[in-house]
Amino acid sequence: MLKTALPSMAASALLMLGVVGCAGEPTSSGDQASSDAASTDAKIEAIFSGSQTLNGSDLTYPEGKPELRLFRVELPAGGKIPLHTHPAPMLVYVQATDSGELLNTRVQPDGREVSSVFKPGESFIEGASEPHYVENKGDTPTVVWVMVASVEGLPTTEWIK
Repeated sequence: MLKTALPSMAASALLMLGVVGCAGEPTSSGDQASSDAASTDAKIEAIFSGSQTLNGSDLTYPEGKPELRLFRVELPAGGKIPLHTHPAPMLVYVQATDSGELLNTRVQPDGREVSSVFKPGESFIEGASEPHYVENKGDTPTVVWVMVASVEGLPTTEWIK
């Protein structure tokens, strides 16, 4: 399972905007910006990288004209997003401040359910076409930021009845 702590909302914003890579290995600060670049006070830190989903499958991307999407999702206390899939991979970050935990339950091909709890500041990758549902079992709203590596015209979510 891929899980990592993100220390701040600023790091999350950099991650979601693609300044920090979401696939491959962490990079050194020298790889992030040329040493010849103008001096800056900005600190760029590789926070998360991964090439496998929560189920351990290798990432796959849909074919077509690439399109990145960013969503902020607020799940109220006791709230649930029912069983669904996504046709494109997603990087999910549970907001580090003012947020509760997220329970992610994946339904395996044999019908078994595998659950993982993600605490504020943690992130994970959801793969394409992997059925799951998410819940907020806590007493406070859970806020997640979702970056989707999709293509133009492809829906973000496909509901399972």
